[in-house]
Amino acid sequence: MSVAIVLAACVSTVDAARTLDFRDEFTTLDGSRWVLVSRAAGKGRVEPANVSVANGQLAVKLPTGALDGGELRSAAAYRFGSYRARMKIANAPSSLTAFYLYGTPDYEREIDIEVYNDSSGRVMFTTYSGGRQTNTRTVVLPFDASEGFHEYAIDYRPGSVRFLVDGTLLQQWTSGVTRAAMNVYVTAWFPTWLAGDRPDTDRYTYVDWIEFVSR
Repeated sequence: MSVAIVLAACVSTVDAARTLDFRDEFTTLDGSRWVLVSRAAGKGRVEPANVSVANGQLAVKLPTGALDGGELRSAAAYRFGSYRARMKIANAPSSLTAFYLYGTPDYEREIDIEVYNDSSGRVMFTTYSGGRQTNTRTVVLPFDASEGFHEYAIDYRPGSVRFLVDGTLLQQWTSGVTRAAMNVYVTAWFPTWLAGDRPDTDRYTYVDWIEFVSR
């Protein structure tokens, strides 16, 4: 085989590997990339009607007087790489905003960032593998996540994961981490283990962009 053919094959392989990489700035809701989900979730439901795109941002609504929310899932499953989202969290106490990786069945493969939708600055980092929760830690951020946009990142490598907020490493684990491909999710919802305070007005989590760079 000639050198030119070998080089062409290598370039083709690299290009194919990088077609999974993306940065979505939500100028529209790309139906080839994202799926809107309808399902029971915690104390209520997540419904497609609560997910929209406008002014270059994804908006996930927690509607007035309800315990419902919204969920966006990637159409494709991804594996090792850096997952980042720039988000402003809803101010809706007793709900969460989650940016996470997940694959069925429950507890088999999952890597979570879950931010409390209040002024406390609390954020949970969690992993699941092999049918059980393998790691979890709650950290208090030095800011109110509902007051402005911040960057949340999952750096997923073979056998390890790192969690970063605004580029600062807050947690890493090298055990109990799945090695599977997973879908990317953004969910705003009311989990069963929080009080379930219904918002008195529509509240929103806003996502400026989501990025995935494979490794």
